[in-house]
Amino acid sequence: MNTYRKSLLDGLTIGLGYLPVAVAFGITAKPLLTAFETFLMSFMVFGGASQFLALQMLSASSSAAAIIIAVFVLNSRHFVMSFKINYDLKDESLLKKLLISSYVTDESFALSANVENERKNFINYFIIFITAYIFWVVFSVVGYMAGEIMSEEWVTASGIALYALFIALLVPAIRTHHKYLIVAVLGMILHFIFIEINFIPSGLAIILAMVLSAMFGLVLEKRSDKV
Repeated sequence: MNTYRKSLLDGLTIGLGYLPVAVAFGITAKPLLTAFETFLMSFMVFGGASQFLALQMLSASSSAAAIIIAVFVLNSRHFVMSFKINYDLKDESLLKKLLISSYVTDESFALSANVENERKNFINYFIIFITAYIFWVVFSVVGYMAGEIMSEEWVTASGIALYALFIALLVPAIRTHHKYLIVAVLGMILHFIFIEINFIPSGLAIILAMVLSAMFGLVLEKRSDKV
């Protein structure tokens, strides 16, 4: 099979996986954003969990600065994934590396680990990543349009997609090691405590809970390495 065709099929596979989540995002965004704003968020951010987090913070009237910082913290793992992709493309120009890094996601990164050496080049990676990206952007808008014809109750109920997405991300990690559950529970407890302290804004409470629980996770990781 032609390498470009295989890469296109890989991109379509990831894109089809994105489809229901992208639609759910569009529906969830309807009460908070315009159709164009929904398009822009998917077009510029391209991060499922971080976009749902941004919606949650918007609904809590968090400041723009708090949302940007929280999304940055949540997406910081992409730096590590991009370094690995850039190593595969070490002979390519800096511009091409920067372009590819903009489209790296958890799913495309996982797939790239199993790509044959003959496909570890800019064109094949670009085909995979951009195909998945197009699915995410297009079906975010489709979801928003679907929200236009859905009743207010259905649109409100679609907010459960946020929690379903984070559970879907958490469960595989918990199966790998129980420490991830400890970190997640700690984050929830800290967020609850910070929310109860009235002088801490909700946006800052999320950021503090994320950072502190992540730092605790690093401590657990180092201790498990020593054992």
